[in-house]
Amino acid sequence: MAQVDQATVLDANGDPIDVATLTAIAKLLGEVTANPTANSLLERTKALKTSVDAVKASVDAVTASLGTGLVAQLGVRTVAQSPAVNIATDQPAIPVDQKSTAHDVAVTLTRPANVTAYTAGDVVGQTGGGVLNFAAIGKSGGSILITRAELEVDIAAIPSGMTSFRLYLYSSAPPSAIADNAAFTWAGTDRGPFLCFIDLGAPVLIGGGTLYCDFTGVNKQMKLVTADISAYLVTAGGYTPAANSEVYKITLHSVDV
Repeated sequence: MAQVDQATVLDANGDPIDVATLTAIAKLLGEVTANPTANSLLERTKALKTSVDAVKASVDAVTASLGTGLVAQLGVRTVAQSPAVNIATDQPAIPVDQKSTAHDVAVTLTRPANVTAYTAGDVVGQTGGGVLNFAAIGKSGGSILITRAELEVDIAAIPSGMTSFRLYLYSSAPPSAIADNAAFTWAGTDRGPFLCFIDLGAPVLIGGGTLYCDFTGVNKQMKLVTADISAYLVTAGGYTPAANSEVYKITLHSVDV
């Protein structure tokens, strides 16, 4: 019996329609042999597999030539080991999310509840002691540049005898632990953590029950041990406080370097 690719039959209305035979469908699929008929589905699938196998073999060869050690380093190369990157001349500006490294740290001290006179060279502190702490003024173990220092005294008038103040800075709490209204003396044990001192100037009355002075352009660089620094506030002039528990505020401004 002869095999045909297509037969014509009549539908329910008696109209002729063409129907593909099993022989025609088998020819499109191709024979399941080592060499299917050209342009059949099986022949094209086999050709595609051959191409994929060739690509895989090439990738395997490149990986083998690089070596597992070099492949492992691909994400951790140093600048010296990395190729140069050329930016296109028409590359739009790349935004940078730059976070500020500036710090503004204020310490508020409340004097003890007394009006005991200070002698020139005394530490001005609080009930808990004369050592002040400026917390988180930089990165722990990093370096900072102090750019500005401010002193605010919340009293209505300048006490007789009050002149300027000096701020002594330390990388940690000075072992001398001088108390409020005690004379500032240089102790050998304080030499290790000592950083520098800043002359704050003489406060002036600016109104509203506030004395104020500041020193802009300090520009003192120092190395931190932690993220904090400690300090003593020392008066250059002897004066008698006007009232109990007066409030002093010292602010330091710094940047990380």
